[in-house]
Amino acid sequence: MRRAGLLALAASMLLHIQAAEAQLLFGSRLGEAHYRGDDTKIIMGVGADMLRNAPDGETRPWSNPQTGNAGTITMIRSYERNGLPCRDAKLTSDVGQRSVVYVLPVCRIADGTWKFASR
Repeated sequence: MRRAGLLALAASMLLHIQAAEAQLLFGSRLGEAHYRGDDTKIIMGVGADMLRNAPDGETRPWSNPQTGNAGTITMIRSYERNGLPCRDAKLTSDVGQRSVVYVLPVCRIADGTWKFASR
């Protein structure tokens, strides 16, 4: 379950991601376990903008009135790893009767996209 959540945030943070790619990254298990409707699309939009523009410490909300799911994304820190700019982001979600929190490192690769980085 933790691995699926980690993959979800990584997917939400990718820039230039297409809907079909998002479906493959999120997979059916995650959709059933946490997010519904356009939740992932909303998270991806907020997360992508934050990776480009938000300073460390900034928190922005996300919410989907259709599903009632909501949460926040916080940019925890920026740093360099192996010559790549990286950021740690925290995704907090209230989905149904559950609260889930994931912290993920992501790094921007040469083509400008943000990818999940191992710890």
